[in-house]
Amino acid sequence: MRHLYRFKYLFISILTTLILTNASLAVFGQVFDNGQNPPSLKWKQIKTENYQVIFPSGFEKEAERTANVLEHLYNYVGRSLKTKSRKISIILQNQSVSSNGFVTLAPRHSEFYTTPPQDLEPNDWINSLAVHELRHVVQIDKTTSGINIPLIEEIQFAVFGGVFPIWFIEGDAVVTETVLSSSGRGRLPDWEKEFRANTLSGAKYSYSKYYFGSLKDNIPDYYRLGYFMSAKMRRDYGDSVYNALFTRAKNKFYIPWPFSNSLRHFTGYSTNQFFHQAVADLKNNWQKQLTDTKSITYNPINIRKNSVSTDYELPKALDSNEIICLKKGLADVASFVKIDKNGHEKKMLTIGPQLTPHFDLKNNTLVWDEIRYDPRFQYHTYSVICTYNLTSKTFKQLTKQSKYFSPALSSNGKTIAAVKISEANNFNIVLLNAETGEEIKTLENAANYFLQTPSFNANGDQLVYAVSSNLGRNIAVYDLTENREKLLLTWDFKQSLRPVFFGEKIIYHSSYNGIDNIYCFDTASKTNSQLTNAGIGVYNPSIDQYNQRILFNDFVKTGLNISAIPTGETTAINPEKTPSEFIQYYKPMIAREQGKSILDSFPSLSYKITPYKEASHLINFHSLSPYTQAGENDNYTAGISLKSNNLLNTMGITLGYSYDQSVKSGEYNASIAYKKFFPIFSLNYNNRKRTAVFDTLINNKETFREFSFRENKFDFSVSIPLSFYKSNYNYSVGFTSEISYISRYDINGGPKNLVKTINFPIDNTLYFYRTARRSARDINPKWGEQISIRYNSLPFDDQLDGSIFTVESSFFFPGLFKHHSFLASFNYQHNTGIYQSAVEIPEVSGAGNISRTSPLESTLLLRYRFPLFYPDWELSRFAYIKRFKGGFFADAENITSSGEFKSYGVELRADCNLLRYYLPNYDIGTKVIFFTDKGINSPVFQLIFNFTL
Repeated sequence: MRHLYRFKYLFISILTTLILTNASLAVFGQVFDNGQNPPSLKWKQIKTENYQVIFPSGFEKEAERTANVLEHLYNYVGRSLKTKSRKISIILQNQSVSSNGFVTLAPRHSEFYTTPPQDLEPNDWINSLAVHELRHVVQIDKTTSGINIPLIEEIQFAVFGGVFPIWFIEGDAVVTETVLSSSGRGRLPDWEKEFRANTLSGAKYSYSKYYFGSLKDNIPDYYRLGYFMSAKMRRDYGDSVYNALFTRAKNKFYIPWPFSNSLRHFTGYSTNQFFHQAVADLKNNWQKQLTDTKSITYNPINIRKNSVSTDYELPKALDSNEIICLKKGLADVASFVKIDKNGHEKKMLTIGPQLTPHFDLKNNTLVWDEIRYDPRFQYHTYSVICTYNLTSKTFKQLTKQSKYFSPALSSNGKTIAAVKISEANNFNIVLLNAETGEEIKTLENAANYFLQTPSFNANGDQLVYAVSSNLGRNIAVYDLTENREKLLLTWDFKQSLRPVFFGEKIIYHSSYNGIDNIYCFDTASKTNSQLTNAGIGVYNPSIDQYNQRILFNDFVKTGLNISAIPTGETTAINPEKTPSEFIQYYKPMIAREQGKSILDSFPSLSYKITPYKEASHLINFHSLSPYTQAGENDNYTAGISLKSNNLLNTMGITLGYSYDQSVKSGEYNASIAYKKFFPIFSLNYNNRKRTAVFDTLINNKETFREFSFRENKFDFSVSIPLSFYKSNYNYSVGFTSEISYISRYDINGGPKNLVKTINFPIDNTLYFYRTARRSARDINPKWGEQISIRYNSLPFDDQLDGSIFTVESSFFFPGLFKHHSFLASFNYQHNTGIYQSAVEIPEVSGAGNISRTSPLESTLLLRYRFPLFYPDWELSRFAYIKRFKGGFFADAENITSSGEFKSYGVELRADCNLLRYYLPNYDIGTKVIFFTDKGINSPVFQLIFNFTL
């Protein structure tokens, strides 16, 4: 293994050089660009003492309730940090089917996506969301206290993001939601299953691996890491030290790794060391839990080919020999697969993105829900019902522009029951015609409980489903003949989900003993039976009537397996009296807060509701920020910009000044973009000094002379960017048209025939992208096309003539093995007039070393890329490397005439994170280029340094 260590040390040396020779990346990126709402939406507002609640018309009832929730939480969410937040705007987004929320600066506001998820923990969604997001408001305000001066929101947000790792930001919020409620995520056994499985298996994963993830192992997101780390800090050192740690870290923002430095200051441990302390503590707790529950190991039905994290989810019997499930993981996009009795699998159909994994199977028909997006207005999303007939192999999207979730088929396959959520957050189960998608009936839900995962009985006259409210979770049965709902259980805060009928009994999974297991409720005797006793957790029960067994998912270190037990009875239990062995890592903090849930009751004050007039809030200057940017000829300019964004993200304004050292002069710019309507309108102005050269005769000798001038440039553009999903493909279609005007003045030493104005050149671009969805391991999409056509001309200029016509295209194909990719890129340009010598298409590798004897007309770029290995290396604080990739390339020029291959070579790259920052994600490496022209020295080494946010 000595060669491996030598390579690691060499890599550290290279990384150190790269880091020291590249400017640090600021965290000034504008995170507030999630799109727009449809322009027809009318907005209203409620102003309370501490909040401004902005919401769409029709959402008044929920908005007023939310305002009461926010004010009720105000005095609680910041208590442990000894901070009360400043007034902030909360935007309630009810057009989206996604369940999310965020807080941001630049501009300062928070957004709540009000549609609950189908796997919601047992509570009211907006209540839970409010606790979590308001904690973020407190975090930001505590960090920026003392620097609350106007127009520095981007700088404040950069300080916040630079001081605290994202795992701490989110983990602290999860701890808060857990200790202030009866149902935060820290109370759910399901939520810790990946961390628990890894720890109990003896896997010794690094801190960086839990932070940045892995492309081979089942690593939970950084919310889990953050929850356990933050909880341990508060458990072991108390809230006073926790608060002092937060304060010291934000006050020491100017030193490297201020959070880790402050953690060491108060605890004696670095972040990495503290992580291992937390894992050791958790392992002891979980090992005791495993011993006390006397768990059983279940044999899997599926056969795993490797240890790559993969889920075989929601098993359902097709017949006596085959099971259908959803297979997805790091190496696989979600697809339906058949698994026979020997464990062999066969892929059937790849599906589009889902919010929560779900499908049902009856009469050889599959039914499931998928996300759809409004092509232009990204906040307007839908959840549609899709079906697939296994006999005829026909796919059908049954509904459009709907908000239907968790569809279930009746036993005869003629009716679909689905959860419907209105834009006013009214929750109902609707019955749909399985052939047409037409609504047949809406079931009454007088209490407006949130409804989850319905399922029919064998006769099709009853439905069973989970219900959630501020009281917790319950299971309900709805009699379709009598139109009557009956609650089966006592309300509690256990995560009881996915109930299904088994004769007169109800099978479901819940966590009564502190680990998720399968339970059976007898509706006649009103008794519960525990059917499984898993070590990590089992989920998603279904009845296999062909083999008289219960199928379910059993979680193991590598993901969800499919297992089964006979349908026999076990000992009856009383869930209310079943001792829970859950480790309750959050418990010591409850007494330090209120000692109980603060979500049990709320005031119901009436607030004045007024229109929110977007037109009067379009200008909202929030940040005066420094920046650097790349200029022409590899020059960099430094400057400062003043930015305005309105809260609904329909208009942005930027005013800027920068100094270009290469021409020793200032540059002024201004831009405005209006995005409310279907087209996006943009107007840009730039004033700058430029230099150029011209040839002249001095003493009858041709000489090149440099001259300078200033220019005003105005650009006006109209663009229509469209993006959407269809089945397993992502589509982007768009058109942009730009017209500009340039005037030149203060000409110093230039030629007499210098053109002083360029009158309204028009630049049009049309593009079409279609790419298959990728798994995390895929280098490129398996299939895809990307085509862009551009035409730039001067139809209104009498002095100048010329045009540019370009076609850029890329075509993706699968490689020889899984995750390999072949890419062919053909590019063509035809330039005339003043654009004759312009290069507007991608060039061959090493083009700077090639001397052309004729203008560039076309290029053909061939790429074959593949993963090499997945080391998950933690190289101290310098880097964390997830994957090494290799590739071959061969590039040709002017293939439309007498072209030939010009260069070829190999590349070695790595996907990594640097300096323990979660973002950006870096793609770094080297490209070794050989030239077919023997007159050019080979090889040439080219540095690859890309990053994505």
